Amino acid sequence: MKSLLFTIIFTSFAFSKISVFISHNNKLTKVSNKDLANLYLGKTDNINGIKVVPIDSKNKKIFEEFYKKVIKKTPSQLHAYWVKQIFQGTSQPPKRLSKSAIRNAIKKGSHIIAYDRNPKTGRILLTVK
Repeated sequence: MKSLLFTIIFTSFAFSKISVFISHNNKLTKVSNKDLANLYLGKTDNINGIKVVPIDSKNKKIFEEFYKKVIKKTPSQLHAYWVKQIFQGTSQPPKRLSKSAIRNAIKKGSHIIAYDRNPKTGRILLTVK
């Protein structure tokens, strides 16, 4: 019985979705995967004319899953991309914050956009399956 319960709980966490969210004070109402890719790769700093600041998760599994599904890059491809961008002086990667630091940033800044599993703060713009 205990192993069945553990399996059910583990499965629900393993297949939970990642949500992209933003402060309730931001006017942004929707976002596409392409917009997110451009934003998280430092190619733009706004979506639909609204300024946003991307924040990455410090959680390695969530970080890698987000970039694999939305940005379509593996960790090694992402690393190579940012090495080139930093060397050229074009852009810097988003800051990586813990879940609690992201929660605080969302509460304080209306321009912050982030992703997590089951976020407790902010307004969800997109759910990544």
